[in-house]
Amino acid sequence: MEYSLLLRKHNVKDYYHSTKESPYIVLMAELAGLLMFLLLCTILVFTCTPSILIELSGKPKPPMVEILGLSVSGLNNVSYKNVSSKWGVELAAKNPNIFSTLYLDHIEGMVLFKDEVLGVSSVKINKPIVLGPREHKFVSFKVWRKDWNIDGDQPSVKDWVVDNLVMEQSRNNINFSVQMGVWGQIKSGWWLRKSVIMNPRCMDLSINLVKNRGFGMLLNKKPIRCYVPMLDR
Repeated sequence: MEYSLLLRKHNVKDYYHSTKESPYIVLMAELAGLLMFLLLCTILVFTCTPSILIELSGKPKPPMVEILGLSVSGLNNVSYKNVSSKWGVELAAKNPNIFSTLYLDHIEGMVLFKDEVLGVSSVKINKPIVLGPREHKFVSFKVWRKDWNIDGDQPSVKDWVVDNLVMEQSRNNINFSVQMGVWGQIKSGWWLRKSVIMNPRCMDLSINLVKNRGFGMLLNKKPIRCYVPMLDR
């Protein structure tokens, strides 16, 4: 009987100490969680504030443009009097901004060889392509040439360009470039909306040619980042 009373007193004492210490432990846990939250907020403020201030000041970033694919066919038919070449371009456009939305109204694409335009194509857009914050979308277009001199609204190609194009057909690969003119608008919040023009430039795109078939595709299997200057208009 005396032993059971002592045991009961000991258990009551342990319970008293445990209930006395538990608020302190809970408080320390809450403080640790609060400090971790404040630390994360501080990191986010220092990393995101510059970008946010740039956007809110009316200078959002241009879209990120990457070439996903470039193909060519019909190069084996290239000569001064006969040409039936077609280029296919596939790319991705991403809006890097946190608050701003991009509206792409009109896109014109060009394929170049040695900085000379081989062909131009207008991308059909029934309604503006909308890129919300951090959103990306895919765009593609084709360029088709039937004549180097007179070919509808296509630019005339200089003789020395045709010479080099014919000469390089025998090689395993040939370099082209892709450039675009993009007209659109940027909207930041409810207070800022402005018209812009962008000129993405994707240089030195190496095409692996199938010998004597005039067909080739982009050598690099990874997306290739393009340089995208942007101006107000």
